Amino acid sequence: MYTILAFLFVIGILVFIHELGHFLIAKWCGVRVEKFSLGFGKKIFGFKSGETEYLVSMLPLGGYVKMYGEGGEGNLIVDHVETGSKAEKAGFKSGDKITGIYGIDLVSFSRWSELEYSLRKVPEREYVFSIERDEKKLTLKSKLENLDGIKAFSEKEYGRSFSNQSILERLGIVIAGPFMNFLLPFLFFPIIFMLGIGVSAYLEQTPVIGYVEPSSPASEGGFKKGDTILQIDGKDVRTWRDANIAFQSNPDAILNVKAKRNGEIKTFQVKAASSPEGIVAVGIAEHLDAKVGSVMVGTPADRARLKKGDQILSVNDTKISDWYQMASIIRGKVNEEITLLVKRGDNQIETKISPEPLQETGQGAIGITPYREEIVKKYGFFESIFQGIKEAAEMIVEVTVLLFSFIYKLITGKIALGTAGKSIAGPLLIAQVSGTAAESGLASLLQFTCFISINLALINLFPIPMLDGGHVLYLTIESIKKRPLSQRTLEISQRIGFTFLIFIMFLAIYNDISRLKGTIIESVSRLIDVFN
Repeated sequence: MYTILAFLFVIGILVFIHELGHFLIAKWCGVRVEKFSLGFGKKIFGFKSGETEYLVSMLPLGGYVKMYGEGGEGNLIVDHVETGSKAEKAGFKSGDKITGIYGIDLVSFSRWSELEYSLRKVPEREYVFSIERDEKKLTLKSKLENLDGIKAFSEKEYGRSFSNQSILERLGIVIAGPFMNFLLPFLFFPIIFMLGIGVSAYLEQTPVIGYVEPSSPASEGGFKKGDTILQIDGKDVRTWRDANIAFQSNPDAILNVKAKRNGEIKTFQVKAASSPEGIVAVGIAEHLDAKVGSVMVGTPADRARLKKGDQILSVNDTKISDWYQMASIIRGKVNEEITLLVKRGDNQIETKISPEPLQETGQGAIGITPYREEIVKKYGFFESIFQGIKEAAEMIVEVTVLLFSFIYKLITGKIALGTAGKSIAGPLLIAQVSGTAAESGLASLLQFTCFISINLALINLFPIPMLDGGHVLYLTIESIKKRPLSQRTLEISQRIGFTFLIFIMFLAIYNDISRLKGTIIESVSRLIDVFN
């Protein structure tokens, strides 16, 4: 339940702020906004204020702002019905959309006045009007005389139609959504720094290798414990944060790494191997003490009453120097009782424990995570604003550079298409990480929301039909051709775009299910932590 609430918070904020951008600029341009919806599908609840219906819908994976004339429907809009008029008595209401009149082709009329003139030819005839009103379809029967009191427009002449705005105004409405997603970090990061957020201290430290995993790409490349990374693919690396970003942005690529060993500069080649979950695992890590960070409920460590902060000094009389040595021993002791010598405060205690097999690998585990020193970033009011704006700008630049560098390497063949597919994440993983972030506190949840918001803004600007970037592409073509694309072209391109997005969604959900079979949440959280 906690994870679901955190997910709804993240998605709700992102969708609301995105659609609010479209809504505000549309209103500012005078466009008639029919609906503002959080979610898709069937309406859960809503209300109508003025000409706009505000609603929350069943599927919480997006939202929309419905503007009249957005899709080139070729319908008629009843802008106003006079009180007490024959039109009101006939059942017409302001905001009705006339989608058809039996026996008449509406598309052939560019103005309401032209339609009225045609109807006067047979004034005694009773016409059947097809109406859309508040998501309901209904029919009204009326003679020409009962249309007195209606102020109506065809889509082609309606000044408040989206399609009748200038190219610049439509462009402003379209890009306002992604713009608001870019704006969100500038609003949230000052709050994050006022609340205070913990950042892994190692990220700000010099990347001195504390562990090289046996048989890993790093081990095969010749790296050793104690090496200091200086450069990755020609770019200077000063902190573990720089190193992590460099590795994560080059999945399945061969990288040239310069490192210092005993005062001598050496060059290595290493493949930044991408796991099935899309996480790059080179096989190196910072030094990590064998100290307990957290204990999972119901695990052997919980039953042995291990606590956060416990330092494991030895396993079966083998002296422990770091976390990796300890973990390696435990992995090979499935269902075997072992003895841990633990330092707790000023005391040393012995405890017996039996590692249980992990479902995914069958290797032994006792249910603990490593303790990592944290730096708490917390400032006063004014400094929080300054640092928050700075941090938001840096995160936007870093995520943007990472994404476009990834796309460039994909196009040039440096990254395989299969690797790119593995990196796509969907709603299940977002929900899981949202819950993990929420457990760490509101500041962590807001930070994760900022990270997703930037990605959402960038992806929405891709020139894919059905996305905001697709609309930008349409408007660009229209400005060059001096006329809009045909309705037929729009329909075909949007079907292709919709099919592509459905494929991506299914791929993302498939990836999520594969990931959540394992225990990669910590890995994903550490990746997000890089952008602190």
